[in-house]
Amino acid sequence: MADFSNPGARRAARLLAQNYGVPLARTVTALLDREGLLARAGARINAAFPVWVRRRELGVELDVTRLVSALLVSLASEASGDPEGVGQELADLYVAPELERDERVQALLDRLGGATMLLSCGAAEDLAARLLAAMGSHVPQQREGAA
Repeated sequence: MADFSNPGARRAARLLAQNYGVPLARTVTALLDREGLLARAGARINAAFPVWVRRRELGVELDVTRLVSALLVSLASEASGDPEGVGQELADLYVAPELERDERVQALLDRLGGATMLLSCGAAEDLAARLLAAMGSHVPQQREGAA
């Protein structure tokens, strides 16, 4: 069901209801919301590649689009210089046995700049605080006197 506490979902439901009726509006809004198309703007964590944190129905979503985009642009840059070589490398990666595929993927990621992010202490604290806030009551609390 749609999260009607989400202002975007409420607005979408109102607009759809005006033209198509309430039952259809609720169904369509729930579908769009479930697919993340009405997601609230995430809390931005500033880093070399910013991360957005969003509360979702089943947990917390981390949006690392900027990192993935940078990796894809690096791959495209390599492909523009050697389209057949990069194409063959990707084809070989696709058909490789699992262990070899993992090694090839890691080598490719390392060559493209890596898939890890280094956060400053402040950004890491901000990320931890936003993750805990997004999880809300789902985060287990330590009992008094437990060690």
